[in-house]
Amino acid sequence: MRSILIALMLLGAPAAVLAADEKIDPTTYICAELVASTVDGEPPIFEGLQLDGYASALAGQPVADPMSQENMLIAVTDSCSAKPTDTALSHWQEIRQSYPASDIGSWRADKTTCADYQADQDDGSGFVIWLDGYQRAKTGKPASILKDQATLDNFLAQCAKNPNRLMIDVMIENAR
Repeated sequence: MRSILIALMLLGAPAAVLAADEKIDPTTYICAELVASTVDGEPPIFEGLQLDGYASALAGQPVADPMSQENMLIAVTDSCSAKPTDTALSHWQEIRQSYPASDIGSWRADKTTCADYQADQDDGSGFVIWLDGYQRAKTGKPASILKDQATLDNFLAQCAKNPNRLMIDVMIENAR
């Protein structure tokens, strides 16, 4: 039951509710921060989505896979407990190697259009968070649509106006 709940939360995380301290820089986010973000024994999903998106881009894996994300988030949090000064990304990348890369899925950096998102915003809101991490690694720039609520709202509005465009392309244009 816990697995199903976390998997649903991974792709259904509310993108419209954004706290300033939730957007992370995956390259500098250390294990101690990840472990400290754990609430009631549950690892931080928002931060996990960003880490997975970033690591996915570096590994050339464009599919957001909620089932492997859940397991990796738990494993990385456990691994990070022993090495609090390491970057969480280094643990994520190491653990990611033990999971097969998914080549199928509804949410893909290379194929998901704004229309796909508009058709299922509840399920896609976690993908927005994942995709932001992905685009930051892909572009090599820290610009993010998760900078603040206004930036996120602008991205979502631009995406709604451009339903046939890839979400990643609209995101890159609107990240600050």
